[in-house]
Amino acid sequence: MMDGANRLILCTLHGSRYALRLCDVAEVMEPPRIYPVPRVPQYIAGIMNFHGKLVTVLDLANFLTGACRHPQGEVLVLDTRIANLALWVDSVEHVSSTEIIREERECAECFVEKALMMSAGEVKMLSVDMVLDKIEEILSDISSR
Repeated sequence: MMDGANRLILCTLHGSRYALRLCDVAEVMEPPRIYPVPRVPQYIAGIMNFHGKLVTVLDLANFLTGACRHPQGEVLVLDTRIANLALWVDSVEHVSSTEIIREERECAECFVEKALMMSAGEVKMLSVDMVLDKIEEILSDISSR
């Protein structure tokens, strides 16, 4: 059996396919009730209750491209050891082994580690660390005002 480090969870955002390491994701769920937070950027959809903990919900489509989130999307809750953050995506396709990656290429897109070439086409490997660094920077700027 493979561990989460050797598996990817594939999702879509406005026609593009993205991947995250499965070990970074605690749960995939339908969008829960989200409570708005005042004075935050529009790509922060709000906060949600995740097993008794408050978790910030990031509208990933809006954060990456400025486009609005899909209303019937899905939420990827990151492992709480990484952050109290959930990512709203259009849909989750499936979990896949890293063994099916045919080739890896550099990618100049912000927040993307690399482009993965798979039999079903290109998938962009999302850099959770880069996303978290940017969100922390933005929230720090807001709180210092």
